[in-house]
Amino acid sequence: MRRRGERAARTAAPPSGGFRTRRSILAVGLAVAVVAAAVVAWRAGGFARRTRAISALRPVAAGVPPDQQERRATLEIADRLLRDLPAAPEALYARGRILLRLGYGDEAVASLRAALAVEPELAPAYELLGMEAMSRGDHAAAVPLLERAWRIDPESEAAGVMLGESLANLGRLPEAVAVLERVVAAHPAVTAAHVQLGQAWNSLREPARAKAAHLAALRLDPVNGPACFGAAQACVRLGEHELAEQYRRRHLDIVAEDRGIGQRRIRAGLSAGEPAGALAAAADLAAKVYAANGRLAEAADFRARAAAAAARAPQPGPAGGSRR
Repeated sequence: MRRRGERAARTAAPPSGGFRTRRSILAVGLAVAVVAAAVVAWRAGGFARRTRAISALRPVAAGVPPDQQERRATLEIADRLLRDLPAAPEALYARGRILLRLGYGDEAVASLRAALAVEPELAPAYELLGMEAMSRGDHAAAVPLLERAWRIDPESEAAGVMLGESLANLGRLPEAVAVLERVVAAHPAVTAAHVQLGQAWNSLREPARAKAAHLAALRLDPVNGPACFGAAQACVRLGEHELAEQYRRRHLDIVAEDRGIGQRRIRAGLSAGEPAGALAAAADLAAKVYAANGRLAEAADFRARAAAAAARAPQPGPAGGSRR
């Protein structure tokens, strides 16, 4: 009787732990499958976004008149990068850089955005997008782009200087000073960082600090116009009027020299704002991109073209941007 009861109890007993284990395994498997499906969908969406961004890009050189040979040849390099390496982020970045230098802002932005669709952590692309926004006076748009660039690459003095300048233009002067002091500490030989820091201190009515920053810039570059102008401002506020007049006159001399350089560039057949070596710079940049992608024959060809273009480029005056 007792044995029959034991058999009945075993028959009526709930399922063992093995059933619960199988159920748990099924639940985990279902969760893994859901996550995997989400990852696949995310990747597919990312691929679609990259494809749309790249397919929206168009060649630009054909729209340049044939008589503008250097400009057209430079843009043809940008078009070739798009044709040969459409999915390479460094090629899309290089194309954006070339276009931005020649004033093709919208096309440059599209190319840089496409580069970021392929490689979201490409700091130089954020840096150039920030610079383009600054050139339009849109510092509110520039700040997050430059912050992202600087966060990815904290060693980029250019991103730090431009971020400090944009913050100052938005009236966020204490933040600008903090950023620029970091740049000066890490890169004491960067003249622009000292100049921007001096301008921020002048705006904060701290003339002694402003003067110190501008004099640091002038020790690095004695003919830096903004540094002379900022030093003159600081000296006026400090009551050093004779010294202020000396810096003011130096600034006027630099402005006059820059104007003369611009006139000589125009007489040489160049735009005053377009560097003579645009073609050489574009070819050199393309050589680096092709080399990075293992296309060594094309890289060698572009290096030769860069050297030839640099030798032909007119040199009407000192190179570089305006010092005013």
